[in-house]
Amino acid sequence: MNILFLGGDKRYIYMAKALSKKYHVYMIGFNYSEFSQNLDAHMENENNFLNNNDINSSNKSIEVEFLNDINIDLSNYDVVIFPISGINDNLEIKSPQGMINLSKNIFENINKNTKFFTGLKSKRLLELIPKEQLISFLDYDEVKKENDFLTIERCS
Repeated sequence: MNILFLGGDKRYIYMAKALSKKYHVYMIGFNYSEFSQNLDAHMENENNFLNNNDINSSNKSIEVEFLNDINIDLSNYDVVIFPISGINDNLEIKSPQGMINLSKNIFENINKNTKFFTGLKSKRLLELIPKEQLISFLDYDEVKKENDFLTIERCS
């Protein structure tokens, strides 16, 4: 399974780390030094992240590919994960490296089996991706509650 993170924040680094033990993970908007620094700083919390024994117990090494080219073919990915903030009207997404402007062309050839995850389902995103393929993290109370807690903690 190929998973693409299109932007996001530091939380996505931990998600990518966990998923990379079992799947092929690609990231746009991140670089290796950010990835490794954030992992090193929080390794003691590894068991608290994604309490999924299947993923955490894997002995596979962490392999994440960092992509620089944003003109990608989304049909190559089984899962595409957007930032919690989603995508704005100008096709921009947030990342640790700043705003990334996506081309409308990358949405022209999407696989009907690809699942797209986001926080906010913006009007623009709903125009680009079929509704049945778009899943919002924030539709789940558990995720919404945890996201609110992390947001408040970061602002404190």
